[in-house]
Amino acid sequence: MMITYTTGKKVSIHYGSIGVKQNIKEVWVDKETGGKSLGIKLADGSLDYMPYDQPLAISGDPEFVLQNNMERIIAKIKEEIEKNKISKKYIAQQLKTSDNQVQRLLNPNILNKNLSQLYKVASLLGLEFEMNLKNAA
Repeated sequence: MMITYTTGKKVSIHYGSIGVKQNIKEVWVDKETGGKSLGIKLADGSLDYMPYDQPLAISGDPEFVLQNNMERIIAKIKEEIEKNKISKKYIAQQLKTSDNQVQRLLNPNILNKNLSQLYKVASLLGLEFEMNLKNAA
């Protein structure tokens, strides 16, 4: 099944990887969920739905994986900042940067980050990174 996103990105996944056992007649972006899911009409006329980003996750799309990892890392860092009641001003001072730069660093929608700064923030919070790189399935 080939899915073309509004950005023009195309993802090809096999029906079986999403648990579909019959032919797919139609796939569309579901407007009722604000575009957050895909509607699927199966050969027998039944309907099914899946999160819009599931094909990206299944295919291991590099941009999706990067975004997902950044969101998880930043969520953990923000959780620790809140738990330990550490101000962003303090973090900016420790990094010798501006409050604005810390805000950008902690914004998961901005992907071009200075990873060394994320490592420093994590270290300030008593966190350490654990990386894992493996062969794709």
